[in-house]
Amino acid sequence: MTMMTSAVQFRWGHLLRTMLIIFIFYITLSLIEYQFFPAEYEGIQFQTDMGAYVGLLLVTLILVPFQAASEEFLTRGYLNLALIKYLKSPWMVFILTSGGFALLHAWNPEAAGQMGPYLSSIFMFGMAMCVLLYFEGGIESAIGAHIANNIFVFALLGYEDPSLPNTALFTLGAPVIEWSDFAIEFVFMVPLIILIIWANRKWGRRA
Repeated sequence: MTMMTSAVQFRWGHLLRTMLIIFIFYITLSLIEYQFFPAEYEGIQFQTDMGAYVGLLLVTLILVPFQAASEEFLTRGYLNLALIKYLKSPWMVFILTSGGFALLHAWNPEAAGQMGPYLSSIFMFGMAMCVLLYFEGGIESAIGAHIANNIFVFALLGYEDPSLPNTALFTLGAPVIEWSDFAIEFVFMVPLIILIIWANRKWGRRA
C-alpha cells in the first residue's frame, strides 16, 4: 500500500475520475484538431470489421489496465521510493525514473527514425505522472491517466503499425512525431494535469 498511496486506502475515485477527464480531454482535443487541421486526418480509416474490432477491444480493455498499472508500480511506485532513500531531491528522482520510463519504450516501432521527439514525449508523460504523484501523494491518478491514454490510442484513435493489427476504431497513418508535436503536447499537458489535480481535490477523498 505504501508503494501506491499515502492515503489510508487506495483511492479508486482518483483513478476513475482521472480516466474520465483524460477521455473527455482527448476526444475534445481530437475533434478540435479535426475541425481546424483537417489535413492531419486525411488518411484516417474506419474499422469496418466490427467483429474483429469487438474482439480486439475486449483484449484491450482486459490487458491494458494491467500493462499500464504495472509500469506505474515499477516507475512511479517502487523506483521512486527506492531512489528517494539515496537522493534527497524528489525532482531528481522523478527525472531519473521518467528517463527509465522513456527507455522502456525505446524499442517501440514508432520510435524508429524519430527517437528524440518520441522519447521526449514519453519522458514528459512520465514527469507529468510524477507531478500527479507529488501533489496527490499516490499513484492512483497516474495509473488512471496511463490506462486512459493507452485505451484511447489502442481502442479509439490510433496509428497504423505494419507489424500489428489495427485495434482502434479510427486509424491514422504511420505516426510522425516531430519536435513541434512535442511542444504542442507540452502546452496541453500543463492544463490537463492542473485540471486533474483540481478535480481530485474538489471531489476526491482527502484521507
